[in-house]
Amino acid sequence: MRLCLLALTMFAFSSRLMSVYGLATTTPSLFTRRAQTFLTLASRRRSLHRFSTTVSDNDATIGAASTIETDPNEAVDAPLYLEQGLFCVYKPCDWTSSNVVSYLRKILERDATVRGARPSKVGSRKNKSRVIKVGHGGTLDPLATGVLVIGVGSGTKQLQSFLDGSKRYRAGGELGFETTTLDMEGNVTKREPFEHVTPEHVAQILPSFVGTIDQIPPIYSAIRKDGKRLYEQARQGVTAEEVDIPSRQVVIHGIDLLSCDIPAFTLDVECGGGTYIRSLIRDIGYKLGTAATTTSLERTKQGQFTLDDAIMKDDWSAESIYAAIAQFNQARMEESALADESG
Repeated sequence: MRLCLLALTMFAFSSRLMSVYGLATTTPSLFTRRAQTFLTLASRRRSLHRFSTTVSDNDATIGAASTIETDPNEAVDAPLYLEQGLFCVYKPCDWTSSNVVSYLRKILERDATVRGARPSKVGSRKNKSRVIKVGHGGTLDPLATGVLVIGVGSGTKQLQSFLDGSKRYRAGGELGFETTTLDMEGNVTKREPFEHVTPEHVAQILPSFVGTIDQIPPIYSAIRKDGKRLYEQARQGVTAEEVDIPSRQVVIHGIDLLSCDIPAFTLDVECGGGTYIRSLIRDIGYKLGTAATTTSLERTKQGQFTLDDAIMKDDWSAESIYAAIAQFNQARMEESALADESG
């Protein structure tokens, strides 16, 4: 292939010399035109070869992203982002929150590359200002679904308020057993009788959990104890009974019993940041004189974002992301303008 290309190059060059010095007619031959066309296509192919595709596979099977290798000091006219701010997605089951962030970042990296913005890879030591910044505003467990607030660009600096702010969940629980993870992902560690519990009994004890309460987080959590994440100790075989997990205060704004068909029940919970719904359902089981485990969990609201605002997985794209951010930014501007007028 290289010898062919070299021969065609020499032929085209000699043809051009002959034309310049009057040794050939001004109209190139068919072979010369084909040679020139071949050289043009080969040049374009070499340019396209600058693109490289990287595939990132994890437990959520995230898709591929394209990057472009260029001089990081070269001037770039295209903006890295078309919009910066906040939006929300519907987190699928079996995805970690980090999986979602990584997937969305790759979508935006691919879009920026196509537009000629030349983003840098995450972790790159050169030209860090060209790294696409994406973060989330509060971890959801892998088995949980629902509203996950995402920040893009400067929007990542606004996420702390969502970590600390109010959230709402639809949680399913089942009486009679408890697992290592306090949800259906773990192994059963205890079984307790529940036949004495009635729906009226469940409704009666729920108000005792409203307000500021003490809560012991589950061992499968990201909280640090003795310099290590609790879930790291749990994966090494340490049980919750063997770890002195300190309790902490959390705020439950309200609990409603949506349905109850013993042993199953469903709750609507509004709470502050740092609340573990898995621990709440465990403690409800204790209060009822039995055990309980979370069977399902869906975040229905986070801050001003609700399920109606969440972009479903099949609709995740650069266009939908930037449109959602633009809509949120516009709503904020309108709210600010109304506040200024009323002030």
